[in-house]
Amino acid sequence: MKKAFLVMAVFFLSINAVHAQKWKKYKAEDLAFIAYYPETPKRSMQKVPTAVGELDMHMVMYSPDSGDDNAIYSVIRSDYPEDQFKNADAEYNNKILTGAVNGAVSNVNGTLIFDNKVKFNGYPGRSIKIQMQGGFIYINAYLVENSMFITQVICLTNKDENASIQRFLNSFEIIKTK
Repeated sequence: MKKAFLVMAVFFLSINAVHAQKWKKYKAEDLAFIAYYPETPKRSMQKVPTAVGELDMHMVMYSPDSGDDNAIYSVIRSDYPEDQFKNADAEYNNKILTGAVNGAVSNVNGTLIFDNKVKFNGYPGRSIKIQMQGGFIYINAYLVENSMFITQVICLTNKDENASIQRFLNSFEIIKTK
């Protein structure tokens, strides 16, 4: 009897723990993605000067005050001019993604830990990890036609490889909006 009670108590405690870890679904139809965040993120947009002209960089970010293993969870979308990708082939797409990787490393004066070529729903991408002062940045970058999607998590050095990093990165999905 005691054993059955103990098993039931552990079962109910684990249900409560899982429920407490329920993340919030964020759907941005105009940006064509879904991602799950620990809490409701904030959305912003910046104009960014680039070699191909000024781009709109849409950011959906959550930055916990405390009590989280990570400092930032974000999805970024930027659309390049369509004419830049009219005759794009694998080599051209790789060049664009390499530029994004190099830019990310340079922006934080970091060290590239890994850079893996990946495919996401058939689209080319990169999965990278950058070491920076005091922490790490995990980034998945996907080139979907003329749009760049970047998912990233920033964690402190002592919180590296925590489960929430992959939970967030793996929650990202591109949605069809047409």
